[in-house]
Amino acid sequence: MAEPNQTPGSQVQQPYVPNPPAIEEGWLPDIVKDKSTVDLQTILKDPALISALSNQHPSHTVRQQHIESLIHSNKDIAARVLDTQAHLTELRASTETMLMTHQSLEVSWRKKQAEMDAALAPWSPKALYQRYSAAITEQEAVCQAVEESFLDEDHHGRATEKEIADWVRRVRGEASKLAARKEAKARWDEGRVGGWR
Repeated sequence: MAEPNQTPGSQVQQPYVPNPPAIEEGWLPDIVKDKSTVDLQTILKDPALISALSNQHPSHTVRQQHIESLIHSNKDIAARVLDTQAHLTELRASTETMLMTHQSLEVSWRKKQAEMDAALAPWSPKALYQRYSAAITEQEAVCQAVEESFLDEDHHGRATEKEIADWVRRVRGEASKLAARKEAKARWDEGRVGGWR
């Protein structure tokens, strides 16, 4: 289980604690080896003397070296953190600039898109489909007008064969246009022409 403030997989570096020397190892500093018991008791009662003597012990030097290595390590880590912070600050400023540029370009693009849509609106699939419908209605009216025109003309009681042939040709021509427009719209309605439905 990970310790508090410790990420899984990381290792906490335990401080180095040297093993205390045994009495047989002669660990007393040379300065107190020739002291009497009374003198030693006096030294033990004075914290300042105890501190001064402890600084001469070999374990003190080892611990100091370990502390200095930790300090150097902390300084290196702090320097890397400061470098990372500076890099992140630079990236944040760059990202902010890019975001503002993107927003400006997006507004400009939307404006251009609206202008383009407005310019192409008359040729859009929806507009073309509406034209098909209007053209069919218009052609139906033309066909009806052509059919009725023969009756409205004054033929003095009798139409000539040429007049009848011209009229039939006109009726067939306009009917052919109407059929073609209806066929085009039917193709669109059945999905045989791409575009708006």
